[in-house]
Amino acid sequence: MECDGALEEGLRPIDAKVPCPPCGEIDLLAVDRASRLTIIAFETTFNDGLLLRGLGHFDWLVRNMPNVQRMYRGQALNVSLPPRLVLLAPQFSALVRSVARQITRPQIDWVRYHTVDVSGGPGILFEPVAGA
Repeated sequence: MECDGALEEGLRPIDAKVPCPPCGEIDLLAVDRASRLTIIAFETTFNDGLLLRGLGHFDWLVRNMPNVQRMYRGQALNVSLPPRLVLLAPQFSALVRSVARQITRPQIDWVRYHTVDVSGGPGILFEPVAGA
């Protein structure tokens, strides 16, 4: 939440751990430069379930859009655009990458992250994965 714009320029977090039964909770909900809702689902370990969880979050958000609009009334949301889904993990399996090529909706941005040592302590490097 406190790393505004670290993942993508203009991406602004608006909430974390948003309950969306029966799909668990959305790790991070953000708004992008186009004021489009963006779901950020992440894993700290290798887990193919991230894709399924992210798709469940997307489905919940789309089906509950009127409630979501009321929840975030103070936010400028462009609900004429479908939400985005960002999947963030240390790596993605060959199986998940293969399945991902068949998904046309929602727009999914695949991002790998790496921890790095920088002068002053640990840091995180985000690496977009093209053609997941």
